[in-house]
Amino acid sequence: MQIRRYAGREEGALLRRIKADLGPDAVILHTAWVKRGGMLGLFRHKEIEIVAGGGFRIVKDFAPAPAASPVARVYGVPAPSGPPEALRREIAEIKRLVSETQEIVRARGGFEGPRELVEEGAALAASRVSEALARKLVKSLREKLPESELRDRTRVHAAVRDLVREMIRCADGITLKPGKCVRVALVGPTGVGKTTTIAKLISVYAHRGLEVAVVTNDTYRIAAADQIKRVAQLVGVPIRVCPRPQDIQQALLEFADRDLVLIDTAGRSQKNGRRIEELQEVLAAAKPDETHLVVSMTTDAQTIVDVAERFAPCKFDRLVVTKLDEALKVGVVLDVLSRVQAELSFITTGQEIPRDIEVADPGRLASLILGEESL
Repeated sequence: MQIRRYAGREEGALLRRIKADLGPDAVILHTAWVKRGGMLGLFRHKEIEIVAGGGFRIVKDFAPAPAASPVARVYGVPAPSGPPEALRREIAEIKRLVSETQEIVRARGGFEGPRELVEEGAALAASRVSEALARKLVKSLREKLPESELRDRTRVHAAVRDLVREMIRCADGITLKPGKCVRVALVGPTGVGKTTTIAKLISVYAHRGLEVAVVTNDTYRIAAADQIKRVAQLVGVPIRVCPRPQDIQQALLEFADRDLVLIDTAGRSQKNGRRIEELQEVLAAAKPDETHLVVSMTTDAQTIVDVAERFAPCKFDRLVVTKLDEALKVGVVLDVLSRVQAELSFITTGQEIPRDIEVADPGRLASLILGEESL
């Protein structure tokens, strides 16, 4: 599939170029009239911009399959079916590309500078990086790069990628210490995937040959520890359910010879001050070496920042971002890191254990934000 942008004064000439470049099945995704050139607002002329796509098929929506006739039911003749799965995926991808192109075109008006720089800024905004942050990055590039490089799309994109990568602060997962038991607590609101993340970490680190143990304080939800227990049993990892802080202290003494103890805490609403105080008591008993705040990418950046501020008394030092596979765009991560002073430790990209978890990597996340890679 190809998406290209064309600009000129004569629509007919542009359409001929599109047909020559993208073939007779090219599809017009967007058209708009814009003003170009001039000095101090004078002598400007109008051009038409066309965004076109090629290299894919457009098909009509399929009508629901009719019910099989009596003859077909008797003799086993299959009823007509809808489009095959591969075609459905292609249609969905075309719709996604059209939607993304429209977002970029709409966002482009909020930026200033050469077209190549403006379009990179608009692409950032379309990836769910806030317009304010995208403007800041564009301004930084205008000040950093000479005019000749600002008109080089390849150079501009590489510079954007460098800036995005620099903003993504990552820790190398969990910092293990040979000969010492490392205690790692995971905290966060309800529903962010904290328990599933713990289950993944149990499997990952146990399969690395480490002696792992689990302590869970999550006794609020019905069967909250069942998932962790099942995974722990499968990989031979001991687990203790500890309703009270003193129970946690006893369990940690029991696991003192382990390489890693993962501490699962009950999810708390960031708006419930009393529950946050209870969590502080749990952490005071656990004395973790690392505390990871787990947040979900299915919400907006401001909500995540609010969660981080409310959980600040828990003194978390790392972030786990979950459900990237469910997020509309990954650019939210960049906004969060611009406002929360913590390093990313892990990202999760699905429900499968242990496959859908990765140690956070600046290059990988930059590629996801800029649309260079997919999950």
